Amino acid sequence: MEHENQTRPRVAIACGGTREEAVRNALALVREDVLSAVRGHVVVKPNFLSSVTYLASTQAGAVRPVLELLGGSRAESVVVAEGASRSTRQAYDRFGYRPLAREFGVELVDLNRDRYGGTLEIYTDTGGKHTIGYADRIASADTVISVAVAKTHDFAAVTLSLKNMMGCLKRVKRPRMHGLRLGWVVESTGEALWNIIEDRSHLIKMVSGAMFRAVRLSRRVQKRLTGGRMPGLLAQCRTIAENIAILGASLMPDIAVIDAFEAMEGEGPGGGTPVPMRLAVAGTDPISCDAVMASLMGFDPLSIGYLALAQERGLGIADLDGIETVGENPHTHIRRFTPHSNYPYQMRWREAWKD
Repeated sequence: MEHENQTRPRVAIACGGTREEAVRNALALVREDVLSAVRGHVVVKPNFLSSVTYLASTQAGAVRPVLELLGGSRAESVVVAEGASRSTRQAYDRFGYRPLAREFGVELVDLNRDRYGGTLEIYTDTGGKHTIGYADRIASADTVISVAVAKTHDFAAVTLSLKNMMGCLKRVKRPRMHGLRLGWVVESTGEALWNIIEDRSHLIKMVSGAMFRAVRLSRRVQKRLTGGRMPGLLAQCRTIAENIAILGASLMPDIAVIDAFEAMEGEGPGGGTPVPMRLAVAGTDPISCDAVMASLMGFDPLSIGYLALAQERGLGIADLDGIETVGENPHTHIRRFTPHSNYPYQMRWREAWKD
């Protein structure tokens, strides 16, 4: 694919003996690019899929080099903000963010406690439309830096810097990104439940475990009943590809940092196994950063739904031929990740709404 009329985005690939060192080295390679993208009020957005599982969430060591770099930038203010899938406060405690915030004098914000004035119109799993709200703190930011963890995913194939922005959406309505319509009663009850239990680790573990077991059981039943066709799963793979691209059109981060010091393969984004890559990726085109990271994980970026759609819609470059990499030679660091068991369905994302 030709990219003659576009400036090739630069993506840094760097190794390190620690997570912190890998991220710091990556940022150093694109320092001027990053600093030129920073202005005004800055939000640093980690990924807290879990408030207890280290492998599934962004550690403070990946955020420290970002805060160091921002100290020499044009930023007027800096906050760290996330809306965890479970408990944001617990994640800040468990993953080392409290001392980091004190050291750099930054506020730690729980987006699950924010207002949601902005809305996105997204697809349902049948191709209809519904809406989802996103946090005012993100909407008002001048610069957003996504600090993600490299993981496989059960519907999107990979979860990297752009999908990390789902943490800016209203927590109880995030299933809508998969096309699911739970209804007002279920969503309201779910929100009340999470607000009650989110600081109680044992209850979170129990409820989350029950939810995951129910999902796995329903998929086994559907697979048996449909002879392996799994139309519901196909529809969700199609829907999340569309909806992540829609998310990117409104909430694309300005800077992407992807921590792959210890990545996740297999049954991601929460139940996979570690892959020690000992590297990090950074740049100012999040789609390009995601594409490079996906390729390092052994995937063809343009086969991944949201990356293909993002490029088609002019949101960034996912074609590796249109991307300049600096630092490590990417070919020497490619690992063939074990994909999620849903991978065969994920690769059929373009056809799902036709079933």
